Amino acid sequence: MVNANVMALLAHGSINYEGVPGGTPQLTAEDVAGALGMGSLPREAYLLGLLKYAEDKTVLHELDRLVQEYVIGVGVKEGWREPWPKEKKRSLMFFKQFARLMINEIVDENICKSCNGTGIFSHSKLIRKCNCTNGKKALSKLKQAKFCNINHQAWNERWYERYSHCLKQIHVWHASVIFHLINHI
Repeated sequence: MVNANVMALLAHGSINYEGVPGGTPQLTAEDVAGALGMGSLPREAYLLGLLKYAEDKTVLHELDRLVQEYVIGVGVKEGWREPWPKEKKRSLMFFKQFARLMINEIVDENICKSCNGTGIFSHSKLIRKCNCTNGKKALSKLKQAKFCNINHQAWNERWYERYSHCLKQIHVWHASVIFHLINHI
């Protein structure tokens, strides 16, 4: 079985359409966890892989904390101001939601409802390429702002760019997980 098929089997709820006997057996969460444990992944990437591919939700608390530390570290380094300087608890909750939003974007499938994840929109006789990206549709800026409990205008002006900047690191961790799993499964 090629690596792409093996990676497809890692997603929860996936179906193995190759019903021919032999080949790679159905992968379990234990197989994925064992493969992630082989090697030198950063702790954040390891936990992200366990959460996404082994569906181990027990690691979510630690992953949340590590991503929050990363976001706050970037904020301190770049001199970000708190969204509500006079309300420390509210600002802290914002950064917690900010970090969780990044985790959710990687872990959730975000399947487009128009094409059901195929990338091709078909309605009656009309068949065309869907407006989404490969069958996945990210949350809109409005929904992201709502998730973080911040004004939509403030999100667009200040926080969305910072979010996109921090999200790149989460994508780097995710790419290292995929590379690691391809090499060890």
